[in-house]
Amino acid sequence: MTVREVILARSASQPWRLGRYVAWVPGFARDFGFVVGVLLVYFVVRGQAPAPEGFAVTVTEWLVQLERDTHTFWEPRVQEISIQWHAVQEVANFVYAYLHFPVLIVVGTWLWFRGRQRFLFMRNVMFISMVFGLLFYYLVPAAPPRLLALHGYDLGFTDTVFGGNTAVTYAQPSLILNNYAAVPSFHFGWIALASAAIWVNSGNWLLRAVGVLLSVVMSWAIVASANHLFVDMALGGAIVGFSWWLARMAERRRASSRPNVASANEPSAS
Repeated sequence: MTVREVILARSASQPWRLGRYVAWVPGFARDFGFVVGVLLVYFVVRGQAPAPEGFAVTVTEWLVQLERDTHTFWEPRVQEISIQWHAVQEVANFVYAYLHFPVLIVVGTWLWFRGRQRFLFMRNVMFISMVFGLLFYYLVPAAPPRLLALHGYDLGFTDTVFGGNTAVTYAQPSLILNNYAAVPSFHFGWIALASAAIWVNSGNWLLRAVGVLLSVVMSWAIVASANHLFVDMALGGAIVGFSWWLARMAERRRASSRPNVASANEPSAS
């Protein structure tokens, strides 16, 4: 008897086990398919936002001045140190370009199998944050630091991802491309969301450490590749935090309304 025949025989004799292993597929595909669909709509809408370059550069200049006034304009120095070695520069480029969505997918999958409601909560936080992000992209477009020199404001930034001398490619279709959507930074905000999801859904110190490390490494990569200022990342994190609070409030409100619905459906004693 071949290996395939043995597997088929076992499946036929124990169909309940096979069903248990594949029963999750439709629900998993439906939940993740919905998220992918919403993300596609989000990126298309984001890509169509008007991009008045002069205004976007002015916004970033104002943010740079804010950091100078608060003595937090350290990004040029961080990048200068990071790109002294080409290998380190490539690591930063790789993290920024390639690890954002894989991290979200892995954490989302982990949450889904730990309990679908955990996954749905993280999804809802992301969806709420998208609304705030789009408002900023349409109303307050901002240039990333890497583009300032092209507009005559050379503050010492080097475009390591799009400026050549790298094996990393981060090309995006023109339909979703928006070079002036630096504020808020969801490259940081959504990784911070993944880190928070790991922290609150696991008591394992190693997993929690990995969650924190994800945000730390992405923060470094963002600055080392000159794609965002610290204030852009802080705003992205604040929006995600506020979205988390709104999602929690909505969740509690739904939970508190369930008993009322149940009692309303009960027949009257009179």
